[in-house]
This record gives sequence, C-alpha cells and structure tokens, in this order.
Amino acid sequence: MDLSRNSRRDRHGRGLRGMLVRAPFRGRRAPSGLVEIVAGTVEYLKNEFPNDFAKLQWRVSDQGPIDIVDGLEQVRRWTNDPATMTIHIYRLPIERLGHVRRMDALHERMHIEEYVFAAAADLVGKDPFDFLPGSR
Repeated sequence: MDLSRNSRRDRHGRGLRGMLVRAPFRGRRAPSGLVEIVAGTVEYLKNEFPNDFAKLQWRVSDQGPIDIVDGLEQVRRWTNDPATMTIHIYRLPIERLGHVRRMDALHERMHIEEYVFAAAADLVGKDPFDFLPGSR
C-alpha cells in the first residue's frame, strides 16, 4: 500500500476537501470588530465636526495602564494625548470589564462608541453628548 497516496485522500477516495483548520490571515492577526467600530466612529467625528477633530488620530491596544484611585485598582478604557491629537482605546477592558451583558451587535457597537466619544470629547475639553448624532 502506498501511504503517501492514501494520506492525501479520505476514506471514500474523493480526496480531502480542504484544510481541517484554516489559517486565513497567515501570520497576521484577524481584524477586530472593535477596531472597525473605532475607525468608523473616528471618521464620523472627523466628518461631522472638522473644527474639533480634523487632525484626530487613534490607536487600539489590548490593555492600558492600571491606576490606583482611593486605594482601588482601576483599568483605563482609554487615554488621550492632546499634543498629538490622539486617542488611545484599550480593547480588553472595554470588551470584558465593568458592563452588563450585551445582547446584540448594535448594543456592542454602542458600548464601544461610548468610549470613543468620551475619549475624543475629553481630548478637546467638551461633553461627549455634544458630538452625538442630532446634537447640533
């Protein structure tokens, strides 16, 4: 029996249909839904409020710094840098900490957008509600 020939076929002789476990990104990380939502929210802010956010930049990292507030550790969801007009969003705390269970994609999107609006508004010293759709 020729094992090399048989190892490429399944037991019915049709051959394997494809890899059992695919690696579609081959060395790259899969794009995150959070990254896409952050990018879309930043583009909305840049387009709707160019006077405030024309130069707005953003980054997403897995985890941010831990602060001690009143003797308790708190994990930041975002930070900003006014010198470079950059907001930094931290994925793991937003996705996993301190929120009620989200039931659908729309609720998840709103949860992420909340932090992007908060970070951007803090960057320019305004209230996040000033930048919500229909707030003008």
